[in-house]
Amino acid sequence: MIRRQLQQDRSGCGLACVAMLAGIGYAQARNLARALGIGPKPYRYRVGAGLRNAREGYLTNARQLQRMLRLLGPRTGDERAVTGWDECDGDGIVAINHDPIDDRWHWVVFLRQNTGAWVLDPNPRVRSDRRTDFGRMRPARFIPVTGARD
Repeated sequence: MIRRQLQQDRSGCGLACVAMLAGIGYAQARNLARALGIGPKPYRYRVGAGLRNAREGYLTNARQLQRMLRLLGPRTGDERAVTGWDECDGDGIVAINHDPIDDRWHWVVFLRQNTGAWVLDPNPRVRSDRRTDFGRMRPARFIPVTGARD
């Protein structure tokens, strides 16, 4: 069974998703990202009406996550735009709650089985291991993943 991993960096949601699907620790995913030149990089984020600078972050895109997963074993399909959860037709990584002003999103792992579907959210502020509150999460992009380690 794939277990939820929490992101240990402010912008480490993509790394945590890779760690979950590859069955490795977050630190290993972070080391792989650094070796591939994915981060850390400085970035800005919004707080209320203002902007703040972060010293470093791992803002990841779909290609970077696909590359990391391929190196670790799981196979990925082509990233595609989605407008609803019914378009996510299997296990994978989903970009949710896209912010068009900053062009940022949050990566989560989506799992679908015969008994239902749920999300593993790496955000440490989310208290539940399995999220099923799909109305609060707006999917924008989907990366299908097969061969994830249980």
